[in-house]
Amino acid sequence: MTEAVTVQTSITDALADSPARRSRIITVPRPRTERVPAVEAPPARRRTGWDSRLRVGTEWAALTAVAVTLALQVRLPIWIAPLAATSWVLALAAVGHYRRTTLGDTRAAALLRIAKTGAIALLAAVAGTPLSTGAAAPAALSVLVIALVLTHVMFVLVAGRPRARIVLAGHPRDIRDALVELRTVNKDDVVAVCLTRRSNLPFLDIPTYLGLTEAVPALVAEGADALVVLPGRHTAPVALRRLQWEVASVGSEIYLGTGLLDVEPQRARVISTAGLDVLHVAPAALDSPRRLVKGAVERTLALLALMAFLPVLAVLCVMIRRQSPGPALFRQERVGRNGELFTMIKLRTMGTAAEEERNTLTLSNELDGVMFKIKCDPRVTPLGRKLRRYSLDELPQLWNVVRGDMSLVGPRPALPGEVENYDVDPRRRLAVKPGLTGLWQVSGRSDLSWTESVRLDLKYVDNWSLRLDASILARTVRAVLGHRGAY
Repeated sequence: MTEAVTVQTSITDALADSPARRSRIITVPRPRTERVPAVEAPPARRRTGWDSRLRVGTEWAALTAVAVTLALQVRLPIWIAPLAATSWVLALAAVGHYRRTTLGDTRAAALLRIAKTGAIALLAAVAGTPLSTGAAAPAALSVLVIALVLTHVMFVLVAGRPRARIVLAGHPRDIRDALVELRTVNKDDVVAVCLTRRSNLPFLDIPTYLGLTEAVPALVAEGADALVVLPGRHTAPVALRRLQWEVASVGSEIYLGTGLLDVEPQRARVISTAGLDVLHVAPAALDSPRRLVKGAVERTLALLALMAFLPVLAVLCVMIRRQSPGPALFRQERVGRNGELFTMIKLRTMGTAAEEERNTLTLSNELDGVMFKIKCDPRVTPLGRKLRRYSLDELPQLWNVVRGDMSLVGPRPALPGEVENYDVDPRRRLAVKPGLTGLWQVSGRSDLSWTESVRLDLKYVDNWSLRLDASILARTVRAVLGHRGAY
């Protein structure tokens, strides 16, 4: 017994150059025994079409009112007020503040764009101050500062998180994998898919088009912002070039999938050589001079933090000794950079026989990989649970950072037994020093699966930067206070 899958298709095939654009409905039988799971995209939200116009009008009116008030106070001509407001709105429009949402847009990027525009305007105003007379110069500077603050406030209060409406085009299985990733992140709305070949894969209620020639009609019909093409053997270069022209003609944008995994934009650039356009991916900065800066700064910060927390550590050590017999500090051999072994120090949160008892708990492991973790581990003492909840048991690792065995930020320090079971990908984690915190910690810690943990660590290793370290350190505070995955 079969069920019918309705697919909208054009008479032309995926790459045909025929001008025919008529479409028909075909029915593709799919066996009831189909084992491929259905993929659902995040629910798409219809754009009103008046968002940008409303923002422009609201900001212009508010800025005009402010400028009129200042003009009256300093006795300047009233016409200066709408002129100043119009100039500011035009400057924001010139940098794309009011454009349609595109892939990769974030609230932080939008706020930074506003700040840069304001900084340039302020510099221009200050440079032109000697040419002004009377109260015009101070008034202009005041209007700019107020405009900058007001625009930031209005954007934060009024504008929601940017969500791009996209159409995915490519091989059915590539689209299915992309939908899984997009559903996990849930930042953009997939409003349609365009298949380069017929398929029995279910896409639930997502409008489905057959043929690359139907990509532009799909953009128009669904009111999408962008077309994302996942190239394959069914997408010829000539067809992609023509597709670019058609997408631009309807006011949308086109993006091409690279097939790369977790490569940050700053590492990639398009270059042309011998008539061939290729994407160059810069190697990971494993031994750059910035690593020396990272090491020096982290050791200094770790030493200062260790000195500040010494009284706390002393009190915690006494409490541990009083609750259970044995040393207050727990020493364990871990694997550092390039496979070098070192002794990691932590506050003891279990009984002294915890290592021997682990063998009896192997079947209780709750992770799906080589790591061992139990949410309600019977070996953990009552005080140990509190120490883990607030990550206080990791404070002695600051000494490992001072010694140079670890970094403040890096992959999770692994046990030798875990490393023995590493495949090719996990071994990449050993290319840098392990860290006291990292992407794995600020993204869920023990709540993450083994695959998710490895992917986050590899993403950190390959895309490391000083800015990324600063971001992780800032997020660590929120992760520690939130207690997510701390057990």
